Amino acid sequence: MKAMPQNRPPAQKSMKVAAREAMKGDAIPSDFGLLPGTEAEQVPERHCVTKNTRLRLQLEWHRLKKRMTDFGGVIYYKWGIAKKPNQRPKLALRNTGRIAQALHTQMYTAFAESRRESGDLVMLKKTCSEGLFASFQSRIASRPANQKLRWTLHQYTRRPRVVSHRAVVLPMVKGAALRQAVVALHSRQSLTHLKADWEMSPDTGEVKEVKEYVVVQRRMWKEQEESWMVWGTIEENDWPSTSPD
Repeated sequence: MKAMPQNRPPAQKSMKVAAREAMKGDAIPSDFGLLPGTEAEQVPERHCVTKNTRLRLQLEWHRLKKRMTDFGGVIYYKWGIAKKPNQRPKLALRNTGRIAQALHTQMYTAFAESRRESGDLVMLKKTCSEGLFASFQSRIASRPANQKLRWTLHQYTRRPRVVSHRAVVLPMVKGAALRQAVVALHSRQSLTHLKADWEMSPDTGEVKEVKEYVVVQRRMWKEQEESWMVWGTIEENDWPSTSPD
């Protein structure tokens, strides 16, 4: 169950196209799309191990090799982009889950509290990449003029789990790179529709158990690392029934 709709940005340009367009003007894009090959892998239930142990071992080996490759990209992001030692980023990998939680809360709160008539979208724009912000902006504009929303995070029911952490060099732009992490968040949350007099609309405000895979990203531009932001959310992959190639 989801208290909020899936926040998947519209179809994005390739990283190469976005980087090429960035070189034509002063605008620096914040949305290069989801890094190719990024997945939110489902954690299998225990019975999968006893049902087909050989398959499980093959899949775990495939996952391990992929994670090692991804980690190599993250290490290069730290040591291979910025040439000056004082400009090299601090990865702080253990903080990634906590950062994703904070941005997740900030994003949904800002989306619910933004008013169509006020045009106050500063916090939402600061938190989200361009594609996701455009999606939120469109949904806010389509709200009835007298509709108000209140999003409430009741609690995170599990610790955040980083299921993917990858980094790539942005093509055709010197000293530029992008780091993206997929974080599994489990929470109890509710979305309440409020009337003009701030009374709660019926059949809203139900507390729901929600599992989301939130994609957060951090960009390096001209060897300077910028702040984390939310790219969007992605769906969970099913646990494969056959061995990967």
